[in-house]
Amino acid sequence: MTQTSTAKDIRDYLIAQGVTTDIFINFEPSTPINCITIYTTGSWNEPNPKFLIDYPTIQIRSRATTDETCFNNLLEVFDILHGVTSFTQNTTKYTGIQASTSITNLEIDKNDNRIKFVNFNLITEPEYNSQNRKQLS
Repeated sequence: MTQTSTAKDIRDYLIAQGVTTDIFINFEPSTPINCITIYTTGSWNEPNPKFLIDYPTIQIRSRATTDETCFNNLLEVFDILHGVTSFTQNTTKYTGIQASTSITNLEIDKNDNRIKFVNFNLITEPEYNSQNRKQLS
C-alpha cells in the first residue's frame, strides 16, 4: 500500500465524520469562498529513529464571507479533531491529535472574506515500509 499525506488523511477523516464544507489540501483556490484548507506544516518533534512513529503538524484554515460562518466551520473541525486518541485513515494509524492553538483570526482578504486558522500536533504510526524502523505493535 502507498502511504498518503497527513493532510489527505485528515480531509478524508473529516469527511467521514460528516463535515460537508468543501475541504482542500495544501492549496486554497479562489472559489468556493466558503471552504476549509488543510496545510502540512512540518513536525513538532523529531521522527523516532527506531520505531515507526512520527509527529506531523497541520494548519487548518477556514475562509467564509462572514465571521460567524468562518468560525463555525473551523469549530466543527476543532471539535472533531482535538483530543482524538486513535483511528486509522488510509494506511496510517493516528494515535493522538491535539490543537496547539485556539481558533485564531488570520486576516480579512482583499475581497472582504474572513480567514481563521487552528494548528494541530499529531502522533502517527505510518505503514511499515522501512528497513531501519520497526512497527510499535
